[in-house]
Amino acid sequence: MQKSPHKRLDFVDGLRAICALWVMLGHAHLFAYGWQSHQSLLTKPLDILLYLELAVVVFLVISGFSLALPIVHNANRLNVSVSAFFVGRARRILPPYYAILSLIMFVNFFVPVAAWGRHSAGLSADIPWQVWLTNYTLMQDFFPQYSTVNGPFWSIAIEWHIYFLLPLLALILARLGGLLFLPVALALAAAIEWFAMHPPQFVQSLNMAILHPSYFVFLFVMGIFAAWMAFGYRKSFGWPEKLGMLVFTAGVGGFLLTQLLQYPINDFTSAMKFADHSRTINLAFAPLAAILLLWLVRGESRVKRFCVSAFESKKLVRIGHFSYSLYLVHIPILAIVNHLIENLRLSSNLTHLHFALLVVIGGGISLSFAYYFSRMFETMKWLELIKAASRRLKKAA
Repeated sequence: MQKSPHKRLDFVDGLRAICALWVMLGHAHLFAYGWQSHQSLLTKPLDILLYLELAVVVFLVISGFSLALPIVHNANRLNVSVSAFFVGRARRILPPYYAILSLIMFVNFFVPVAAWGRHSAGLSADIPWQVWLTNYTLMQDFFPQYSTVNGPFWSIAIEWHIYFLLPLLALILARLGGLLFLPVALALAAAIEWFAMHPPQFVQSLNMAILHPSYFVFLFVMGIFAAWMAFGYRKSFGWPEKLGMLVFTAGVGGFLLTQLLQYPINDFTSAMKFADHSRTINLAFAPLAAILLLWLVRGESRVKRFCVSAFESKKLVRIGHFSYSLYLVHIPILAIVNHLIENLRLSSNLTHLHFALLVVIGGGISLSFAYYFSRMFETMKWLELIKAASRRLKKAA
């Protein structure tokens, strides 16, 4: 039985929360341990934090899924005008982004943030104009060499530019239907990927990339298709469909497992090797994330109901509501807390304590700050405050 199109899918917020926490804890791991994996059975589960990039993959799939839901419920057509869609996305994405970017730049004016980072790449007292321009125009996916302000910004840039493809993808879905949408949309994504991999000479001369990493369009498409399969595919899933999805999941899952076993992250060198193959790994992980979303909507087993209940726990859903802000603000906060912990001069055999302090203090502050930050900048409250201040100034004058 499909869920009502009017009911909010709380498990999506729960999944967003898990991804945001995965990224935050992954960065805490990198501050405390670096890229070193664990040998002890007690701490071995922490190795999953080294694969935090997979959480970003899920974020992109969820983004495509969520934005496609109103389209699917509106006969596969945009439920608002194209201009209204972009205004809505801008109001949602840009104010929090520019707020934390400006705050980082302001703090960096007094204390160079690079002094708190895990490596020398970062900000300095003298910031090149290219860094200012790239980050304030949200062009990190075109000039990744200048994406040195805040780690997560690169994925915000690529997602922002992928939004501009949604009206075209919605048109394809409306004209061709869901079953033909997938091959055509994947072909479009492949064409964009080819163009990004074979840029014109003037692009190369500018030391410029195109939608880096351009294969993220595939992830977005998988999310849209999952939304259509969940709510637009009217037939009940019989044994042929279930068997086909099971075989596909097993095949892709098996391939992904072989890749993860072949390129595990154990140290910095292996992490760079993993990065060289991350495109293949991420492209294999994306359809599994899409199938998970589909299963959580249309699955009928007890396991599915248990998973939905777990993802819809009040705490996860609440964090999911401000997961975007948490994604944006956690690294500067972790960097500051890590800087203070390093000043304690803990013994080298107290690395676990370092990590625990970073998670409890840095993670706690990140969650609290992100909650209030989201209340201000993920809503229009910031604009209301500016208007109220403007009215008071006019009265005073």
